[in-house]
Amino acid sequence: MPPLIPHVHNHVNQRPRITFVEEFYYPEGWGGAQIPRDITADLAISGYDVTVVCGEDQYLFVDGDAALDPRTVGVGIRYVPRSRFSDGNRKGVLAQLWFCAASMWRIDCWRRPSLFICQTNPPLMIIALALVACVLGRPLIIIAQDIYPEVMVAHGMLRNRSVTGTLLGILFRWAYKRAARVVSLGPKMTNRLRAKGVSAARICEISNWATGDLSVARGSANSLLREWGLSANFVLLYSGNLGVAHDSETVLRAVAAAKIHLPQLRLVLIGKGALIEQAMEMAQSLGISEYVQCRSPVHLDLLPQTLGIADLALVTLLPGFEGLVVPSKLLGHMARGIPTLYVGPKDSDVAEVISRSSGGIVVGNGEVEILATRLVALASDREQLRRMGDSAARFYTENLAREIGLSRYRSVVKDVLDGRHRS
Repeated sequence: MPPLIPHVHNHVNQRPRITFVEEFYYPEGWGGAQIPRDITADLAISGYDVTVVCGEDQYLFVDGDAALDPRTVGVGIRYVPRSRFSDGNRKGVLAQLWFCAASMWRIDCWRRPSLFICQTNPPLMIIALALVACVLGRPLIIIAQDIYPEVMVAHGMLRNRSVTGTLLGILFRWAYKRAARVVSLGPKMTNRLRAKGVSAARICEISNWATGDLSVARGSANSLLREWGLSANFVLLYSGNLGVAHDSETVLRAVAAAKIHLPQLRLVLIGKGALIEQAMEMAQSLGISEYVQCRSPVHLDLLPQTLGIADLALVTLLPGFEGLVVPSKLLGHMARGIPTLYVGPKDSDVAEVISRSSGGIVVGNGEVEILATRLVALASDREQLRRMGDSAARFYTENLAREIGLSRYRSVVKDVLDGRHRS
């Protein structure tokens, strides 16, 4: 596809300047940081002058791959220095306030960027950047990876009717409504945004996409199957952050129920998060420690190996989070032709994609016996697993692939810079 010719402001030789703010960015190894990297690199290739303001600290430490460095295509990066508030609870209010304040020194407001774009990391940056954009009279695009402050309420971090909750609700609502465009990850999230008062004309749905090497190492080509003692097992894989939005209890209880008829079942957790240690403690209390493995996050180069151990990949969500977050790991499974087991609210964007694609199975929270029965049945029906994986890959290629998403971002940016966001 030929590069988009951007709208020109001020004079014919000046490229529109885009400032993108996101805490996690290159060389960050977390998958969520690769989405903004892809977006900004594509916008730079398309002719925009792109600068990213991001954190110096990393969620997942990896060595930077020069081949993936967005600076090679013209993206400028300005790092916000790490503060002592990043120690301990890295998502604490003080750490967020530090990032927001320190970012102001990196944005170069005096150059008056043509457009601001931000994601929801850290959440308070949405309000801060909306204020900056308002003062400078510049448009803002918010990419709603999560919806705030509702996610904070669902987490139990904030009481909805408290003074703080009410104030944050007003400020976040103002920021979302003030944005020229709000990118939603799916129809359920769009409904949540509409409920906040964001007009339908300003919401555009753009799914995330799979990141990293999309190949999969299977069978004898996968050394981890031997190293981790999984060669003769039926592997249910959870890869990524396991936090308070995810349902591990239903899965662990189902493993305990299924192991009687499926002794080769193994649940492998790769990643980190608030619930990893709790999940392992629960596995021990249920007497299934030998059926559950916990592994640390791996380098991006090992994704074909780690994802290749999965017979069935796992995505979970707790009630109350539907429409507020959309786990991107689903896209990684689909792109690689790995069938997905989703455990969570059935009225969610994840459930809808799995249903439309026929790329996996959906089980509700607490449906332990149903899940156990499905696991036993699937383990003996490899052909059904193969069909689901093929269907998932086909649906991903036709509807959710990286280039489809990037094309939509280019269109949104062009519309906003052309002034089509005004209503």
